[in-house]
Amino acid sequence: MQNGVPRILLIRLSAIGDVVRVLPALHALRDAHPHAQIDWAVEPKSAAIVQDHPCVDNTLIFARGEEGIFDNARSFRTFCKLIREQRYDIAIDFHGTLKSGLILKASRAEKRLAFAPPRSREMSYLFANDKVALISQQMNRIEENLELIKPLGAKRHTLDVTLFVPEDVQEGVDHYLFETFHSAKLLAVLHAPVDRAEKQWPLSHFAALSDLLLADGRFDVLLTYGPGQQEVAEKVHYQCRRKPIIAPLAPDLKHFMWLVHRADIFFGCDTGPMHIASAMNVPVAAVFGGTSPAKHAPLRPPFEMLYAGPDPYPEHGLSLEEARECLKKVSPEQAYAACVRLVRGNQGITPLPDSSL
Repeated sequence: MQNGVPRILLIRLSAIGDVVRVLPALHALRDAHPHAQIDWAVEPKSAAIVQDHPCVDNTLIFARGEEGIFDNARSFRTFCKLIREQRYDIAIDFHGTLKSGLILKASRAEKRLAFAPPRSREMSYLFANDKVALISQQMNRIEENLELIKPLGAKRHTLDVTLFVPEDVQEGVDHYLFETFHSAKLLAVLHAPVDRAEKQWPLSHFAALSDLLLADGRFDVLLTYGPGQQEVAEKVHYQCRRKPIIAPLAPDLKHFMWLVHRADIFFGCDTGPMHIASAMNVPVAAVFGGTSPAKHAPLRPPFEMLYAGPDPYPEHGLSLEEARECLKKVSPEQAYAACVRLVRGNQGITPLPDSSL
């Protein structure tokens, strides 16, 4: 600690949605320690969420080795050495795995916070000297992260967060949207790809939802995707009777963040883009199946969860087949109605259930 100012390390390496959900805790820490040095250890995939953030002093990026397990181990040792050299006073493991636990240990911080088991996995809690037990294992991830920083006297009274996007990126995305959409219609962003099969709403349902929104006459529809996912967007497009626009692949996550920010409604599944949309103050409608809505839904209104499974969500989770059946039960008509409800407050529109496809 220098001149009474603590040096704080946050550890949340990936994935994108999980990194976004630590932002309320970041803001709370900055509120509680306005002059502290706050650094964040993160992996390249999610680094854009943290880079240039006004509450973060330094972004420490762990890049895995590209030449096999031994190269990866060398890269990790080098990263841990970098962490150790920073001489942190406080380190907080929001990740809860062996890898993040080893980074926590490498910090040699006097105060090392982590979740107590069972929230902490792979015995990572052994590297902490302050273990935070959750009052419920059904807490939303954002609530969990805020609970972890309570021993530091940090509280967050609002879920408003910041995602920094450079002006040149904003201008580039704004130009693309101006050139692509020539009307004053509402922009609906549909994000179909997911990284796990138990989260996937049927692509035919996405196509039907797109048709309903376009038939409504008050929406433009943009299909988005991430690296290596364009084929999913194309499959949705092929099944549509009214053709939406397939977005170009965003050059980086900053571009994607601003593209989502410009939407009037975001629709998707339990994904990182869903959490980005919520953080950017975009109304979110999301379908849940193989993950718990209580744990993984955005907390920041306006949003709607569409879920047709058992309530409460079973602690053991759902099998892949159970999740798929649960997802199928959420109809495109229900999704369309949710989208209209979410934009109605600002736009004064009502559903058009008799729209002809």
